[in-house]
Amino acid sequence: MTSAATSADSDADDAAALGGRIRELRKRAGLTLDSVADAAQISASLLSRVERGVAQPSLPTLRTIARALGVPIAALFEGEDRSTANEHDVAGRRLVVRHADRRRLKVPDSRIQYELMIPDLDGAVEVIWGVIPPGGGATRPSSHPGEEVVVAFTGHVAVVVDDEEFLLAAGDSIRFDRSRLHRLHNPRATVAEFLLIVAPPSI
Repeated sequence: MTSAATSADSDADDAAALGGRIRELRKRAGLTLDSVADAAQISASLLSRVERGVAQPSLPTLRTIARALGVPIAALFEGEDRSTANEHDVAGRRLVVRHADRRRLKVPDSRIQYELMIPDLDGAVEVIWGVIPPGGGATRPSSHPGEEVVVAFTGHVAVVVDDEEFLLAAGDSIRFDRSRLHRLHNPRATVAEFLLIVAPPSI
């Protein structure tokens, strides 16, 4: 099997798993396809294809679907709370997230994988680890309230803010107002890894 075929199979599996989580959340809330689609301002047929893993939604589309379901987008992250007492303080609040216990969200449309590095999105700041394969990245810009910082760790991360592109190498960082149209992509032939810090949480 070629690497391209393997990648395509992996993307299909990711889309199916994500669609399954969306369908489960919708049914758990007792909502119909039509009501969620209307609230998310997308067609019911598109939502149905997303739930079946046939359509690959963008991150902005996932945000609107999560909002329509009445859940934070973190609810779409894969993984369960496997923390132990060693990660909680005396009041029972979880403070530590181990590397192996990060919850993950791979956006099929962009092939960016996000890993939640904090227990939840209930605090004032959001910290996400991101991985972009060669040539991957968001194809459509998005905007949201707040401020964002991107720190490149390995490879190169291109950050497009409005119509300007800024190329970050390992150790470089950028800060910008998230209300400006922006997107991230990897223009090089090696994997890019980055840290994403957002306030307030809104991924």
